[in-house]
Amino acid sequence: MVIFINFNVTRKFELNTDDLNNPIVLIGWPGIALVAKLAITSIKDSIGAEEFLDIEYFDFPPKSSVEKGKLEIPSAKVYYKSRKQEKEQDFFILSANYQPQSPQGVFDFSQKFCEEMDKITDSKIKMYISTGAMVIDRVIGTSLVHVCGTDQEVVDSFLKHENTKLMEGGVIAGANGILPAWAGNKGYAPGVCLLAETLPLPMMTLDPRASKALVAILKDYFNINMNFEELNKQIEEMEHVIDSYKKQAEHFMKGSRDDRGSDSYFR
Repeated sequence: MVIFINFNVTRKFELNTDDLNNPIVLIGWPGIALVAKLAITSIKDSIGAEEFLDIEYFDFPPKSSVEKGKLEIPSAKVYYKSRKQEKEQDFFILSANYQPQSPQGVFDFSQKFCEEMDKITDSKIKMYISTGAMVIDRVIGTSLVHVCGTDQEVVDSFLKHENTKLMEGGVIAGANGILPAWAGNKGYAPGVCLLAETLPLPMMTLDPRASKALVAILKDYFNINMNFEELNKQIEEMEHVIDSYKKQAEHFMKGSRDDRGSDSYFR
């Protein structure tokens, strides 16, 4: 049985489609270590994108958010930035506090979102790019960004940049994988997914180093005037947490070794 899911869109201002300059959709859903959301939000803040759409979707989890006492229902937001004056491509930036929760919701949102963006822009969207995280055993130096997509030429164009690697195989769960795949396979615009390497460390709710790797690729690819100050600050804080965790672990292990008596089972 197919269940209808409400998809309510509120526009904050009107756009003249004649003024659009080859717009790109950047997508940053929350996920592992909030890598994608932090990356896309950093770009949104740095370029000064304005809120354009508020999307209420009834497959978001039933969790209201509170910020400075203000109570809000969950929604996805689309921000817009014209870069026509700089002779660069415009951006629509999609982010939210939650992803759709059910398989039907992920597919339904992807379909309706692509339809809505196609209608709003008179079919002018040139690319859908989702970002995310890839969990690996260890990160050496800079996180690599794994690239896959629906159009091989577009994928190859990303692979020309430093610290990128072709994603040979695997599965991308949730809306991060389905939305760009839907856009590309249903004829809206090529879809690309960029996954930055991250570590599953229990004391880390954010991995700004992985987020910065995503931002660096997008900055170079689209010539974004990017300010890394906030990301760099968060990276320093993350490294401090990791160092403190290592010192605590080493102190604990040293204490365990020192406490061993003759009847210890540890040899």
